[in-house]
Amino acid sequence: MTQRMTDKEHSIKQLRRQLGYLTSELNKTTEQIQLLEIFDNSKSEMIFAVPEQEISELMRKQNTISHEIITIKKRIQKLSAKTILKVELLILPVVVVLLFFVATNYSITPVEQSITIKTHYVIEDLQGNTVGNYKHWNIISGAPLTVNIKNHAQVSDQKIQDVENAIMSTDGITDDSSLLYQSASAMKSEYFKGWQGAVQSVYANTKYNVPEKFNLIQSNNSEGDIVVTLSTVKSEDGYSGVTRTIVDGNQILKVFITIFDSNKLTDSQLESIVRNEFGHALGLPYTDNPQDLMHESITTSHSYISECDINALQKLYNDVEPAGNFCNS
Repeated sequence: MTQRMTDKEHSIKQLRRQLGYLTSELNKTTEQIQLLEIFDNSKSEMIFAVPEQEISELMRKQNTISHEIITIKKRIQKLSAKTILKVELLILPVVVVLLFFVATNYSITPVEQSITIKTHYVIEDLQGNTVGNYKHWNIISGAPLTVNIKNHAQVSDQKIQDVENAIMSTDGITDDSSLLYQSASAMKSEYFKGWQGAVQSVYANTKYNVPEKFNLIQSNNSEGDIVVTLSTVKSEDGYSGVTRTIVDGNQILKVFITIFDSNKLTDSQLESIVRNEFGHALGLPYTDNPQDLMHESITTSHSYISECDINALQKLYNDVEPAGNFCNS
């Protein structure tokens, strides 16, 4: 009986030690979230230095620690029968409040809405000189472009699926409130999740064939017409994605897309960046409209391919250079 009591007391002591450690971690995590929220609310430029998903990850950590504390408390209560220390009684309300705070305030993660994603687009001729942005593919009708996804970041299968969705999805979206560009003549705006669906919606014959098919492969080599590299490297210029297009005259020969810090992006952020960069890979320049997918800065995590992007693509392949404000009218 004495030995059993000793074992129980030893277990309770260990649990209390663990409880103290978790409580300290919970306080640190809460302070970190509060600091990041202060930066966000004040719209400080420092928010852009915060790694992707940091607030979301901290909130998940906060929630996990809170549940662990509750679990340990239950074990202590069970071992102590009806004896509960005052410090434990004080911790429980704090945990309940934190859980309520997380559930009510973060059911929809706000971090993605507060981050501006910067992209970059450069075109070079065969001599390495930077040239203008009026370029297109010149392919045989029905010929596919081979898209090589290089997973240097060793991201999950889900992240690979995100990249594939941004390219291959044929799903359309009708948006009443128009997260992005909305035509003045329509109450609703039509969007596509992937470029496969977008290019298939080009309704007229064009002077040059718009790429209609894409073959996806995964190789560590740079084979393929369009090479998408998922990298863990952080861009020194703060870019999330960069498209480098090699041309001969007005004809696109090869495209290299690099997605920086790809392992730290959310699914929707990764899809939006790939949509933007792949639009450049097809030849689309930037638009002046900050709300459109093809703007150099993406201000929403749900950027889709708009009707005006498709119209601009059609003009481009009819040998007509799209105006810089092609999504403003």
